[in-house]
Amino acid sequence: MFRTIPFSFKSNAQEKSREFLDRFWDFAMEQAHNPVGRAASVIFPFRVDAIEAADRYELFAELPGFTKNDITVAYEGESRLTIRAERQEPETEDVRYICRERRTGTFERSFEIDGIEKSNVSVSFENGILHVVLPKVHDDANKTVFDID
Repeated sequence: MFRTIPFSFKSNAQEKSREFLDRFWDFAMEQAHNPVGRAASVIFPFRVDAIEAADRYELFAELPGFTKNDITVAYEGESRLTIRAERQEPETEDVRYICRERRTGTFERSFEIDGIEKSNVSVSFENGILHVVLPKVHDDANKTVFDID
């Protein structure tokens, strides 16, 4: 099972509502005088694409402007994957911003993903894209076949 946290959209109507809200927030964030400012970083901290293959899940997170040292990927408990990135406030003296759109602080996304082989998870970061590969536990791993006498 795979789902984002805290949102769980199950029906097609809810998916369409999500697409509409995504487009609205994209538009709002592109405006010069952004009315939602830092609050948007809580709602949509960064974009993630997730795919499912027969033997694995893969996540691709857009984290431009971060280094791999700014990013933490952790699989917590039995089913929670958390991606966290932190951008420090720049140290500036006597600077008056004319326009300030780059956000600072901690950005985090969590996903509920169970049935993962934790020992074989791989994480890479290149050109601002974090790539996480989560191999699924094989169905046969918990299966025991007995010989018949």
